[in-house]
Amino acid sequence: MAAADAVLFLEQGVDRFARGDLDGAIAAWRHAVDIDPTLAEAWLDLGDAEDARGDARRAVLAYERALALRPDLVEAWNNLGNAFVHLGSFDAAIGAYQSALALRKDGFECWFNLGTAYADMGDFVEAVRCHRRAVELSPSAHEAWFNLGFALAGSGDPAAAVDTYRRATTLSAADYETWYNLGNACLDLGRLEEAVSAYRTSLEHNDGDFEVWNNVGTALVQLERPSEAEDCFRRALALNPNYDLSWNNLGNALEESGALPAASEAYEKAVDLAPDQATYRLNLASALARGHREDDAVRHLARAVALAPEIRSLLPGFVEFASLLDHPMLFAEDGPLGTSARGEQR
Repeated sequence: MAAADAVLFLEQGVDRFARGDLDGAIAAWRHAVDIDPTLAEAWLDLGDAEDARGDARRAVLAYERALALRPDLVEAWNNLGNAFVHLGSFDAAIGAYQSALALRKDGFECWFNLGTAYADMGDFVEAVRCHRRAVELSPSAHEAWFNLGFALAGSGDPAAAVDTYRRATTLSAADYETWYNLGNACLDLGRLEEAVSAYRTSLEHNDGDFEVWNNVGTALVQLERPSEAEDCFRRALALNPNYDLSWNNLGNALEESGALPAASEAYEKAVDLAPDQATYRLNLASALARGHREDDAVRHLARAVALAPEIRSLLPGFVEFASLLDHPMLFAEDGPLGTSARGEQR
């Protein structure tokens, strides 16, 4: 009778979970395992519900109980890996996915998830290997092609990423992120018109992502179309007024258009938002120097050198800095405010 009651609660949990009642499902499955702690399926289902509710630690404990009873449960190994990913424990996640694949070598979800975990760790070579296997197993899976493209780009092969993203667009033409990433890969290759086309297609499907607007503007600046670029950066900033990179890029576009005062204002906003970004200060110093505001220019230039000492060797290439190169602020020990470094991201 006890075993029958446990199965009854197991079935109740399945019904409640299907209706979106996570708390009810968890309560039912806990009753099931209280009655029969050897019911591996209930532990597995309990783990799924806990993970869906956002409690990955409890999910891990439930999956481990299921696997102690049934080490052959591929789904439990796979889902244990997912829970470890949610906890940021990528090594443990990879071990769980590998255990799943030892039981089911052609498990698409396991290869897909293993590749994603490797990418999260920054091991894009392994991520490519796993996602290639995933697309072999399920050639029509858009997400697998998308993730393969992401891994290829991360591994330093944007040309292969372009081809892969294009394959993904044939499977889901309305996915704006695929077009966005295709644009990024084209931009990395210097294929600027293709990048603009991909970004604009992305915006046709979702015009609310400020990073897409920023990146199409970046491509347009490189195509020497600063007026169009300015419009894009302003759209990005309308969506996210605190996006320092777009303020800097807007300054670039305005400077290319000859609007030095407006460019200086845009750079100043970028510096206000990210005061330790050396590139922004260098750009601001250049605009100020060209606008004959030497005192302000040298102050920001000195700070840029303090933040990124390697900038000093580049200064002779800037005509506008010719009269500033001997300024004592540029040779103060450790710079005027100490040193730190921060990279720029697109």
